[in-house]
Amino acid sequence: MTWFSEADLRGQAGDVSFARGAKYLESVESLDDVAGGVTAVVSGTDRYTVRLRDVDGELVGECSCPHAADGFFCKHCVAVGLLVLEGAADGGAADIRGYVESLDRAELIDLLVEHANEDPVLFRRLSLKAGRDDLDALRRHVEGTLRLRGFVGFQGTLAYAEKVREVLATAEEVMDGPLLCRVVELVVEALDFVDDSFGTLSDEVRRALALYAEACAETPPEPKELAEWLLRIDLDGSGRVEVSVADFTAGLGFEGLAAFRAGVDERWRLDDGEDPYRSRKLQRLREGFAAMRNWKA
Repeated sequence: MTWFSEADLRGQAGDVSFARGAKYLESVESLDDVAGGVTAVVSGTDRYTVRLRDVDGELVGECSCPHAADGFFCKHCVAVGLLVLEGAADGGAADIRGYVESLDRAELIDLLVEHANEDPVLFRRLSLKAGRDDLDALRRHVEGTLRLRGFVGFQGTLAYAEKVREVLATAEEVMDGPLLCRVVELVVEALDFVDDSFGTLSDEVRRALALYAEACAETPPEPKELAEWLLRIDLDGSGRVEVSVADFTAGLGFEGLAAFRAGVDERWRLDDGEDPYRSRKLQRLREGFAAMRNWKA
């Protein structure tokens, strides 16, 4: 017996999305039980991943489509829910926890490694955690994980952003400056090759920059090199990255701040105005620098 009814589906989705979802049953490509619910792949404009979860007896729907990203219970969730009500899945009713708790340590290890060898996401997560004690290996793994090879659409962007979140979770544990620096560079490069309509990846860039600023404060790099790096990140590439020099004050020090200010002024002097967006970014950097209370020119 499922934890929700057709009335629950209609109430979550509304009449319009419910009616559309009722016509989408044949678009559900796969439907699998998982702990606490079901997961499915539904074909539409793209292929979307759907998960319906039982949260304290309440129906929660998640989908990777743009409509769901805006906070709505979409037609894809409705289609999956209707198939569950038809008996196509039972919502993960099996006592998985009880079975796992019955295994000994060696059996658990074998089961986890076997699953990781079949599941790229789990393998990536475990590889990142395993690499915390070997920074060189971790940096190589991050390089391979985050380097894009060609344009990806909306669905691919969400998957890539999830990779970035996993990498940043590990990077935050080790707080290695060079690693975080490279993460920022790779994700900034990726912005030129993704459909980031909802700003999901841009949010991760800001998070990565904030972590790198913390790492620079703990172990400052060469100040002039950091200043030039920040200018390149802000002014080159996709143009969707905005650096807050105030966040990097501790890492830059007086020498780095002076180099940053000189770099901004030089670029401002040479700016021909042909790229209004770049000119505005330069103006923002100059104004942000001038607003810093502890800076004396």
